[in-house]
Amino acid sequence: MQFTTIIIYSLFPFISAIYLYKEIKEIIILKKKLKKILNKNTLQTKEDFVKLKNYLQNSISYNPFWKNKKRPLLRHTATHILQSKYGFCGENARLTIKLMFLGGVKARRIYLYRQEWQHVLIEHEFNNNCYMFDGHYDPDALLKDEDVASIFSEDLSSYPNSHPNNPYIYFCRIKLFNNISVLKPFSKTKLPIWVTFIGESPYLIKSVCFLMLSLLAFLL
Repeated sequence: MQFTTIIIYSLFPFISAIYLYKEIKEIIILKKKLKKILNKNTLQTKEDFVKLKNYLQNSISYNPFWKNKKRPLLRHTATHILQSKYGFCGENARLTIKLMFLGGVKARRIYLYRQEWQHVLIEHEFNNNCYMFDGHYDPDALLKDEDVASIFSEDLSSYPNSHPNNPYIYFCRIKLFNNISVLKPFSKTKLPIWVTFIGESPYLIKSVCFLMLSLLAFLL
């Protein structure tokens, strides 16, 4: 029993450290990629956001026929999306959020609801306002250069969409809250950016979970 306890005490923190190392490695990779895109380390001007948008739209592709393809529970990591050059709107949003965060910009997801299918993009802070941003390449809902840092994040009617029979009808920021009736009024709440960052970081989530398990094992 004592040997098993020792194994648990040492194994869980070890696994947690491995995932933390992977998260740090991901941050380093993403920082290098952002610098390559912008030729600097931070997003400071509208032109910087345009560069990032064009990179994402030209580099990350998707196959609409694979929308029901099985994906990991926590979805793919930002580095996997970056290196595979593949991802749906949600994966594209994850990569965008982490790149923006590392570039000094706060960003979070926005879920757009339509009659037939949904869409995910992000909102980001710039010049004391929140604007929509979409690096996902969909010819029928494509964000143009002139619209970058120009459309307020809650101005649903201005979001690009040329699907006449599938208009945007609603949006939220917290999908889980939107699916629970008693919490739905809070579904547009802006969560703290550190919560968003953790939520977009599968390695970090796993690291925290194993750390909590090790603490729980210690307390019990």
